[in-house]
Amino acid sequence: MSKRHRGKTCVYCAGPGISDSADHVFSREFLPVEHRGNMPKVPACTPCNRAKSDLEHYLSAVLPFGGRHAGSSEMLEAEVPRRLAKNPRLHRELATGQQTIWVEQNGVILPTLAIPFDGTKLDALFAMLARGLAFHHFGVVIPSTHFIGAGTLARVGEQAMEGLLALNAKVRVAVSVGDGLLDYEGAQGVGDPALTIWRFRLYGGVMLADGDAPGERLTTIWASSSPQKEQSLFGLE
Repeated sequence: MSKRHRGKTCVYCAGPGISDSADHVFSREFLPVEHRGNMPKVPACTPCNRAKSDLEHYLSAVLPFGGRHAGSSEMLEAEVPRRLAKNPRLHRELATGQQTIWVEQNGVILPTLAIPFDGTKLDALFAMLARGLAFHHFGVVIPSTHFIGAGTLARVGEQAMEGLLALNAKVRVAVSVGDGLLDYEGAQGVGDPALTIWRFRLYGGVMLADGDAPGERLTTIWASSSPQKEQSLFGLE
């Protein structure tokens, strides 16, 4: 591990001086081998790195099923079977819980395979990604006292987040990896450097269903950091 990542503040829990590992903000597990180079790294402590790794192992085995990018099909064929072979319990859960649903695509209603999915793990990982990206792009460790919300939102919530993302910002970033395999945008608040908002699209927009938005097929994942929970759309859930 590089010395520049050792003994620093862990970007995930904001513990000062406790980092003992360099963590890839986006796990390379989510991408085909040819797109895994030059991924951003941040200082992290072992407990946070381990917790994040557990989330990544689960989500990298599940999210390609909902992808709409050619690269996600590659992951589904080349990587997911190997990962599920290492996790028989998850393999059984996906096999027994799968069902066929009807989804509109380009004006045509088509049958689509749907699998059970633990959305709380998605929310937890993307909250950590918001912390990692805030450090990588803006050089700020979001204080542990700040609220981090992440996940999918119904259309009315997405419209509100899009409006917030369009507001005046101190710094903006927009990154695309692997020709649309991973796209994200972020903005840093003007008054509070730890006030951030993020929009993610993975695998061309993974199709997700949310119990809070019945009938909607959600393809965008959002995250935000704010001083108080009441200032976040996620804090209203």
